Amino acid sequence: MQHAQLVFLTLSTPCNLVCFLFSYNLINLLMDGGLAFVKKKFCANYFSCINIHFIIGIPGFPILGIEWQKMENPDLRKAMGMKSDQKGVRIRRIEPTAPESGCMQPSDIILSFDGIDIANDGTVPFRHGERIGFSYLVSQKYTGEKARVKVLRNSKIHEFNIKLSIHKKLIPAHIKGRPPSYYIVAGFVFMVVSVPYLRSEYGKDYEFDAPVKLLDKHLHAMAQSPDEQLVVVSQVLVADINIGYEELVNTQVRAFNGKAVNNLKQLATMVEDCKEEFLKFDMDYDQVVVLETKTARAATQDILTTHCIPSAMSDDLKA
Repeated sequence: MQHAQLVFLTLSTPCNLVCFLFSYNLINLLMDGGLAFVKKKFCANYFSCINIHFIIGIPGFPILGIEWQKMENPDLRKAMGMKSDQKGVRIRRIEPTAPESGCMQPSDIILSFDGIDIANDGTVPFRHGERIGFSYLVSQKYTGEKARVKVLRNSKIHEFNIKLSIHKKLIPAHIKGRPPSYYIVAGFVFMVVSVPYLRSEYGKDYEFDAPVKLLDKHLHAMAQSPDEQLVVVSQVLVADINIGYEELVNTQVRAFNGKAVNNLKQLATMVEDCKEEFLKFDMDYDQVVVLETKTARAATQDILTTHCIPSAMSDDLKA
């Protein structure tokens, strides 16, 4: 009897799923009948097992929630209190929502990760005679696993056992297959900025074509809380109520009636519950949008009807 074994490894990055498919094909087995599918759900007249598949879900891959700086300059190392035999990288910033923020501090020097020393240029040993960035060590872990991190702080060595996780990004890389969130009032379309949103607005070269302020937040801004979002006026559906505001496009909403905007759901709730005479939106670049509350609400439904939009907000904001 002949045997054939084939192993497939598929890595799906967007949904952090690794599927191990093990197919064991047994050749020269006596088979009676064949495959018959009923309503695309059932398999009938199938008397021998040829393929066995296993799908194993994993919790995802973590990211070390820090930004770091090389320590190749000898004067910099001396100023940071490093000895001649000590090597590592300096922490510039720490994500406020990352577990690392509970134990690490800016200007800490990371000396090693899981017992592997980090060079002043941020590399660690890889294959024979080769080196690679130490983020490679993080990529070998799964979310929820722990890592030993040794740091130098004020000339003293500290060691922390950190639980690795996927931290919150202010501008997320994907929205996990969900429809985009939106909220409309008086023709102003409010949306949340994400990488798919930037790509849909500015194409595959969004990193060059998107507004500078959005790109700066995409590359450098850090979420201060797990529910923080970057809310913008995506566009204005032109109507009498919003005359003079038509050119507002992808401009961040900073505050509503004097209260800071943390996310889209919070903004929608504040606008819907507003009892004041005016709706006042403080925008980026010190722009201000003011609408009479009663008139704005009356105009919203007419604008939705004109543009064949069934609802003033996405389903996730209604919950």
